[in-house]
Amino acid sequence: MAYDLKQEEEVKEYIENLGIEYRFGCYKEQKPEVCHLLGDYLEAIKKDYDKAAKVFKSNCLDYKFGKSCLKIGNYTLVGRGREKGDHVEALKYFEKGCEYNEPGACLHAGLLLTATGPGVTIPRDVPKGYNYLKKSCDQNDPMACHYLFGMYLTGVPKNVAEFNPHNPEKNKNIEYIIKSDKKQAFQFAKKACELGHMYACANIGIIGGSGFDDPTLFENQIEKDVTTPFGKPSDVLIEGQIKGVPCVLLARHGRKHQFQPSDVNYRANIWALKQVGCTHVLATTATGSLVEEYKPGDLVILNDFIDRTWGRKCTFYDRTEGGPKGVCHLPMRPAFCERARNAMITAAKARGYSHHETGTAVVIQGPRFSSRAESLMHRQWGGHLVNMTTVPEVVLAKEAGLSYAAVALVTDYDCWRENETSVSVSEVLAMFAKNVKKAADVIIDAVQVLAAETDLEYLSAHKELVSSAIMLKE
Repeated sequence: MAYDLKQEEEVKEYIENLGIEYRFGCYKEQKPEVCHLLGDYLEAIKKDYDKAAKVFKSNCLDYKFGKSCLKIGNYTLVGRGREKGDHVEALKYFEKGCEYNEPGACLHAGLLLTATGPGVTIPRDVPKGYNYLKKSCDQNDPMACHYLFGMYLTGVPKNVAEFNPHNPEKNKNIEYIIKSDKKQAFQFAKKACELGHMYACANIGIIGGSGFDDPTLFENQIEKDVTTPFGKPSDVLIEGQIKGVPCVLLARHGRKHQFQPSDVNYRANIWALKQVGCTHVLATTATGSLVEEYKPGDLVILNDFIDRTWGRKCTFYDRTEGGPKGVCHLPMRPAFCERARNAMITAAKARGYSHHETGTAVVIQGPRFSSRAESLMHRQWGGHLVNMTTVPEVVLAKEAGLSYAAVALVTDYDCWRENETSVSVSEVLAMFAKNVKKAADVIIDAVQVLAAETDLEYLSAHKELVSSAIMLKE
């Protein structure tokens, strides 16, 4: 019989008949695949979680159907179809499912056995959990491969309380169940990326260039020449790994510093990084100080900006062919990603570098420096720093749904102070060269902090913010 699914009554009849077919196939013909479909039907259509749980449990234990073991394991874990959750019982179902070669069940078993922190009720068994995760990854579960990447990136300490993810020197002296192995970490990250786990791909973009030209630091470099709907970026993208973490490096002004601030194709730069799979962008910038306490040589983790540029392309939503459609009214509070900022702050603290956890940058058009009257005005506006590149870079990164943070290196006091000579290129270059390694160190360490995180909901939140800001009329 053919159903007209535009008619409500026929849709109801179709759904009821579907349930009858599933019951017959499960109870009479005893087909495990159909029993699983019956459980899904009871769950999704009938919302009868008690009956669904019974079907999944029976199909797991009686018919050895791995996907049903995964389902009843999840039900047991969260307390669906029962009074409350039970992690220990859930683990038994996940282990059964893994035994029946269901990669999702292996993943869940591995996560439960390696988990730490409040609320954990299952005795930690890293070797056993590792084996489950490895079996899941071998069966091409991208999340399991990504989780193994994290284990090898930082190492798995025997005593979790002794481990400080933000103090590498202290961690050298503790005992590990799994030692850090950057090459092994990269292999798991590479496989997870190939399987479609976007956060395991070349996920951290770095904009700057200076301080990252050491081939022993940025390993396995590959140059990639890319084109975007908004034109060519400032230079080729350099893909590689920093201590096992896939990264992409882009020189904002070009490797020969051929583009002045107002001529940088910021849209192409950000789009290119997103195009190759970046989810984060960490940037360096040279800045002048507008306040006495922000001294030359200090680092500042920017948290806000004042835009004094003009004529720069500040949005992707301008009807460019190949670009996004609509008009994007993007909120800019907060201007920078707090998770990425906190990673930089953590890195600066661990290194013991003189730094400031907040700072508002007044972004001027350039290429000239400010007049003294302008510098004094910028101070009255509440600016802490002055530079020429943060806008529109931060705006475009946020509009692209990326996690963006910038570390500013203070090079001078601009020209607002009494008896202060006007800032000069030679002064800026000398101070930058002297201290650029600090900014590079902070970014390198922040890369490790971000790569080790397993809670990535904030990345989805960035994308959802952009989606909610778009006005689109067909």
